[in-house]
Amino acid sequence: MKTFKFTNQLLGLLFIASLFVACSKDDGEDGAIGPQGPQGEQGIQGEAGADGEDGAQGEQGETGAANVIYSEWLDSPLAENIALESTNADIAAPSLSQEIVDQGVVLLYGRIETNGNVYSLPYIGNQGVSYYYYHNLEVINIRLTTIDGSDIGSPLFSSYRYILIPGGVQASNGIGGITGKSSTDYSKMSYEEITALFNIPE
Repeated sequence: MKTFKFTNQLLGLLFIASLFVACSKDDGEDGAIGPQGPQGEQGIQGEAGADGEDGAQGEQGETGAANVIYSEWLDSPLAENIALESTNADIAAPSLSQEIVDQGVVLLYGRIETNGNVYSLPYIGNQGVSYYYYHNLEVINIRLTTIDGSDIGSPLFSSYRYILIPGGVQASNGIGGITGKSSTDYSKMSYEEITALFNIPE
């Protein structure tokens, strides 16, 4: 009877041990990581969005980069025949403010009636007549004088036009054609260059 009981106990222990060994075999170490699979195909690119509508056009800016002021061609205030060696006459310039007198640039041009050529003042004609000008508040004074002291005769220019450039430039002493402290000396530019620069119509 004792032998049978011992045998049963031994068989039970062996059964438990076999279960333990079986469970231990299931908990083995992880294997090496396999190679990475191929990359999937790239998706279809989305379509570009529609262009937005153009915005409303802005208002047209004022004429010229420096908001210049210009006159029409004005008839010469001088006599047609001058029996003097020097003379002068005024043309009205209502927009010639004290600020422009003090800090701006005043340009004056003469036009020959017969061929339409335009010259900037100061100018010395072939007849030996010097054309120049002074400016002050609301007025430009045109002056003519002969180099040799003879009579002026018929002036070269039949009409005049002024261009006023406000601000940023130190006027010298009111003598036309001489500009002061400026990176651009407008007096050395031709009439065509000035009108193109500031978009001034004929």
